[in-house]
Amino acid sequence: MVRNIRIDDAKYIAAICESTLNHKTSIKIIEERIEELVNNSNYFIAVYDDGKASAFIQAEEYTILYGEKGWNIISLAVSEDKQNKGYGKALINALENHCLNNGGSFIRLNSRIERENAHGFYAHLGYTCDKTQKRFIKYLK
Repeated sequence: MVRNIRIDDAKYIAAICESTLNHKTSIKIIEERIEELVNNSNYFIAVYDDGKASAFIQAEEYTILYGEKGWNIISLAVSEDKQNKGYGKALINALENHCLNNGGSFIRLNSRIERENAHGFYAHLGYTCDKTQKRFIKYLK
């Protein structure tokens, strides 16, 4: 079932990030982010709970001066042993409902070029690739 994220989900989220997204993090950092963001209405953060948090989604409100309001998926990941069971689809559906209920008209996301399985997943759910781009970043610390 889809539910809001809780602080005790941090250890499961950390494991999913490392195994599925190849992103090493710490439980402490995730706990800090949950505490910081869980009550912020500009964020949608949920897990798929099948006895533990086996998948998660994080999205933020995407509001620009020159267009409609929408939501931007920051991350969506499903534990490797739980993939192809509908968990990701359930999380996307929950976000789509949240978007519609909160005045949003679209959902967008970026996906690394090598994540071809993820691209197929999004296409299957009706998402289209409307551009390619380069990402620029500058680390300040």
